[in-house]
Amino acid sequence: MSDFNKKIIEKIKEENIEPYPKWYFLFKSFLVWMGVALALLLGSVASGIAIFQIRHTDWDLYQYLDRGFLEFVIIMLPYFWLVFLIAVTGVAYYYFRHTERGYRFSVMAVIAAGILVTAAGGSVLYQSGLSEKLETLFEEKIPFYRGVNDHKRMIWMSPEQGLLAGEITKILSNHRIQLKDLDGKIWEIDVANTRWRGRWTYAEGQKIKIIGKMQAEGKFIAEEIRPWQRRGKHGGMYRFRSKGKNRRFQP
Repeated sequence: MSDFNKKIIEKIKEENIEPYPKWYFLFKSFLVWMGVALALLLGSVASGIAIFQIRHTDWDLYQYLDRGFLEFVIIMLPYFWLVFLIAVTGVAYYYFRHTERGYRFSVMAVIAAGILVTAAGGSVLYQSGLSEKLETLFEEKIPFYRGVNDHKRMIWMSPEQGLLAGEITKILSNHRIQLKDLDGKIWEIDVANTRWRGRWTYAEGQKIKIIGKMQAEGKFIAEEIRPWQRRGKHGGMYRFRSKGKNRRFQP
């Protein structure tokens, strides 16, 4: 036995050093893998909501604004979730490198695998509708998150340029509705010759987006109305039909 090994053994005896039990290493490994799994789960949530926002952004709106398409794309990208996705991918990489065999893999291989896993998880969340539900939940319950998306909502607050959004507060007649816009202002909307985008049912309290013309102060002529947020295919002409207290659309 070398002198170096003897010194180590003597030091262990002098300081009464005892080896960690096996369960300690198993528990530590469990915590590390839990960190990897949690980071990938959060990354999947970020990916799913980013996919939902990108797929359901009104990309055709740039033609109504004084911006080019590229500038509009830059404004509308879901930066919050993209940055969050990068952050949790970094966390997943950090924890994976601390697993028993994580050091054997290259940085690029680990990052690429993390991106693929979160993208696949995000796609599953989007297809199942969970990403839409999470987006709605965050919008309703987290004031900070509403602030993150304010710039996107405010694009619809350009009545002089033909864009308006808000909540239906009253059905005035078969051809008129009352709307409270995102700033709380009340509008009377003419919907006599409106194209209703998509198959959906409206009622008081429904949030909508309108493309049309500002007729006068507080009056707007709607050429097309879209639901504020929805899944599924768009298209179709719709008109009012009276049914009880509320009205519905039918083809």
